[in-house]
Amino acid sequence: MLLASFLFYTCTSPVSPAPSDLVPDQKMVSILIDLHVAEAQVERLGLITDSGAIHYKNLQQAIFRKHKIKEKEFYKSYDYYLHNVSELDKIYEKVVDSLSVLEVEFKEPKDSLKLSE
Repeated sequence: MLLASFLFYTCTSPVSPAPSDLVPDQKMVSILIDLHVAEAQVERLGLITDSGAIHYKNLQQAIFRKHKIKEKEFYKSYDYYLHNVSELDKIYEKVVDSLSVLEVEFKEPKDSLKLSE
């Protein structure tokens, strides 16, 4: 969902000035990582479209609370970054790197517990 928006706007957007309440890039990275993980979780559940959208919206609101950010503030900042491609590219480099690490960690088998003799 977010990635599709990113790809659409990267080709069509001019540079715009930063809003006064811009979410800093590192915080944006953390929020986007959480949002992409939530999106993957919903996809794995295989819910029908409406149920999946409702579940994702609930997860999204929990993520905003976790990061102490309002939805409007996030989208205002996201829109700014969408219109400033070089900054968004830097953010998504970090997001993709972090998601890749999480994917590797998730796929690695957990060490079995070793009992002391």
